[in-house]
Amino acid sequence: MTTGDTHTSWPDDLYDQIKAHGEFLSGRLGKLTRGKQLTLVGADLTGIKLVGMNLQRTVFRGCRFYCADLRNSDFSQAVLTGCDFSGADLTNARFVWANLRGADLSRAILKGTRFENADMRPMTDPPVPPHGKGGVVSLSDTTLHNTNLTQAKLLGASFVGAILDGCILEGADLEGADFSYSTLSNVQFKNTKLHNANFNLADFPPELLPQLQGSGARIPKEVPPEVLEQVVQDHQTWIDTDGHKGRRAIMSGWYLSRAHLVQANLNGADLRQANLSNANLHGAKLICSDMRDCNLMYANLTDADLRGALIEGSRGLPVVLNDKKN
Repeated sequence: MTTGDTHTSWPDDLYDQIKAHGEFLSGRLGKLTRGKQLTLVGADLTGIKLVGMNLQRTVFRGCRFYCADLRNSDFSQAVLTGCDFSGADLTNARFVWANLRGADLSRAILKGTRFENADMRPMTDPPVPPHGKGGVVSLSDTTLHNTNLTQAKLLGASFVGAILDGCILEGADLEGADFSYSTLSNVQFKNTKLHNANFNLADFPPELLPQLQGSGARIPKEVPPEVLEQVVQDHQTWIDTDGHKGRRAIMSGWYLSRAHLVQANLNGADLRQANLSNANLHGAKLICSDMRDCNLMYANLTDADLRGALIEGSRGLPVVLNDKKN
């Protein structure tokens, strides 16, 4: 079998194996011996379409489901260790009690997807060649809309750049998880284990902060508006006096999400790893500023002057930077 231009070879009898697996499941229910459990190791299933399939209790160790269409399929209690689901459409799929240790779900579509009690811890065993993944589970740059992760084990999981909208994380274990550059809205963290989870560069509404406080998570410190105003004023004085008065703005790592910095003069400021998501930087002067590893997602950078700014590692910058000359 092939798909598009990828020339991916799937097992010739794959659909026969799926049918036999269905008989295997029926046999288990009726305590009969028939059919055969579907087991694939290291298979490349790139682009495969398995919509609405009953794949409970299947074994896909180290298999590649890159850009696969798996909508509405049921992988409950399946073994999916080290599988590559990057770019796959998993809308309304079920992974209840599934073993997804070391799986790659980056850039996947997880709308209405269910992962209750799924094991999504890091995989310590070597990846299965040639397509197996390993290490921590990756949900980087993934869309999680109304995704249910209740009681899921997600120790150290990467949510870098992910969009979490309406996610249910009740009772989940997110110890050491990384939410850098992620966007969170309507997320439920009830009874969630968050020790050492990193939210420093995450974009989330202010009302979520009380849920994170006291959880052991690494959360940003809020900067009072009057403090930010004074820092900007001192920086302007520092510029006007060639550094003889005032003070250079050192705001490295500051949580400035939704900050009002319209036409602020921050030329030469230190903004490394600052969270400027949704900040209003309309007309701001940022010439030669240090903005490495900043979160600029959804920031208003209209007419901002970024000439000479250090921007390596930052997220959310427009494709074409302002290069106007003053």
